[in-house]
Amino acid sequence: MKICVAECPLGAKCEELKMETGKSVLYRCPWYVQVLGMDPNTGQETGTWGCAIAWMPTLMINTANESRKGVAATQSFRNEIVKQGAQTQQMLLVAAQLANREKGNKPLEQIEICE
Repeated sequence: MKICVAECPLGAKCEELKMETGKSVLYRCPWYVQVLGMDPNTGQETGTWGCAIAWMPTLMINTANESRKGVAATQSFRNEIVKQGAQTQQMLLVAAQLANREKGNKPLEQIEICE
């Protein structure tokens, strides 16, 4: 099967060399961009030129992956904060119980809390 590249849906050419006043001028479509990044498989830097419209699905997938990583980091941070909060609460309860014993008051479990 033969695969051909279709014409631009905008009717432009990505790059076109023209002669103007005896000099060659390169016309580049504003949608023709270089995407720089790291190849996730090899870890090497890449810089590939292509149409921004064609890059959209790839960039959207990358954005979704980065969002997932951010959510996972936030959830991990939340879990650590909850664990530390429980530890702090336990420590304060023990400190309050020790303070009550020194004063000769009833243990905290036996004290009624008024609203």
